[in-house]
Amino acid sequence: MAGFTPERRQADRRSGIERRSPLGSASGRGIADMLDPAGEEAYWRENYTTQPYYQAGFTYDDYHPGYRAGWEGRARYEGRSFDEVERELRAAYEHHCRGSRLGWDRNRHAARAAWNRFDVTDDFERSQ
Repeated sequence: MAGFTPERRQADRRSGIERRSPLGSASGRGIADMLDPAGEEAYWRENYTTQPYYQAGFTYDDYHPGYRAGWEGRARYEGRSFDEVERELRAAYEHHCRGSRLGWDRNRHAARAAWNRFDVTDDFERSQ
């Protein structure tokens, strides 16, 4: 799987990851402004096995499309809830799930975890 390069992050931002709401964090930055795909990937790669939905025998590559759908969706649909946009997240997941042995129904928990990770309002807490 290719890593996230600075050029790729810029391309992802141009491809539709944008602020959809004036709501942002306490610092005034929207989620799209805070999104660091490389940082999210590194966080989840290190922590996926500690999550309650993790099932032994599955790899990070199995869960990655779920995480990606969650973090990209949270930036794209800022101001809306996971439940409101789950259909769109599922479509994004199915577009990027090549290589995963998990279907949406088994990987939606990873998408929700990545989505909810942006609920942390303190930049230090979010980096942990």
